[in-house]
Amino acid sequence: MVLLQILGGIMLALALWGLLKLTLKALLWVVGGAFLLGIVFPGLLLLLGSLVFVTISLLVTLGLLLLLSAFRS
Repeated sequence: MVLLQILGGIMLALALWGLLKLTLKALLWVVGGAFLLGIVFPGLLLLLGSLVFVTISLLVTLGLLLLLSAFRS
């Protein structure tokens, strides 16, 4: 039973590591693409900045709602 739990933990760690690598690669591609678009279209940086701000604020709001729902009785 303990060996099964250790194996499950290893599998979960590998899955989370793969997800983290995929997320960081996607983030680097998005940052690189935004940089190239910012060079080609200088006015686009303002639009991209506002979209990133809205996205981050939505994620923070969802995170806070998740935390509040965890402590709700």
